[in-house]
Amino acid sequence: MRLLILFFLSTVISNLQGQESGLKEFPTLGISFSIPEGWVGQENETGYMMGSYTEPGILLAMTHETTNLTQLKTEAAAGVADQQGTQLHLAGEVTSFGTGGIEANYEGTISWQPARAFAVSLINTQGSGVTLIYMSTKEMFKDEALDLVRSTARTFKFEKVKVQPINNPGDPSNTNWNAKFQNAKLTYMNSYYSSGGSYGGYSTGGGYSDKEIIDLCSQGYFKFYSSSSMSMDTGGAFANSNSRDKGAGSWKIVNKNILQLSFHNGETKQYVLTSEEGKTMLNGYRYYCTYGTITDDGPDCF
Repeated sequence: MRLLILFFLSTVISNLQGQESGLKEFPTLGISFSIPEGWVGQENETGYMMGSYTEPGILLAMTHETTNLTQLKTEAAAGVADQQGTQLHLAGEVTSFGTGGIEANYEGTISWQPARAFAVSLINTQGSGVTLIYMSTKEMFKDEALDLVRSTARTFKFEKVKVQPINNPGDPSNTNWNAKFQNAKLTYMNSYYSSGGSYGGYSTGGGYSDKEIIDLCSQGYFKFYSSSSMSMDTGGAFANSNSRDKGAGSWKIVNKNILQLSFHNGETKQYVLTSEEGKTMLNGYRYYCTYGTITDDGPDCF
């Protein structure tokens, strides 16, 4: 998959729509934090992007699933590289941030432009952790950004996610999942120091560390891609073990609210479906449900 990477300066924030400020809460993740004073933000595909009308650069918050501090340090030391002009390498050492986090400086390029970045990653023993990263061109990077990231990181609060009881199947408020998933693409992304969101022609970028795509086709078959479930994919491509028109296997909705994927190799995968504030949730994680109404965001069913 091609990763769009285009670095931008302070003017990018003028392209954000529906800007938010103050306290930001994600009840389904058990995460809350405060947007820095004078900054505004908006959720994108892989996290929460914040910017300022007066300061350069962006501040991006993303979830991660790493729960081991040693592993988190190893991932942070690896930096980010891709084929689109991004090459961010560790500048200095990965150091501790509090008792359950790390921080690190980075230098290199984004979209072939000299750039700097500073990140703080926090471990959450009750669920998804968070990486908070500030990025700017090298010439406009201010040392004050380190304090901005650190102070914002200290506002993060983690709580155990409370699983909501499933509504009675007869409740008319239940989603008709079978109808909703006809010719639909479900996309989950958990990125480490990366983003694929775009606003007004501007994007931030890096490399995805964890991504899953499920194409649900009305003919009853599905196609599946996962960057982390190697037992079910073909190492970087949609799993099509049989002919193209049969995809990776068959899908169906079980017991009103369970998506069941039956792979041709005999494996079965199930997801409990819920809807939280209009967001599609599979096993408690947000998946973006798209239909091709925006270029290239529909399922591969033909």
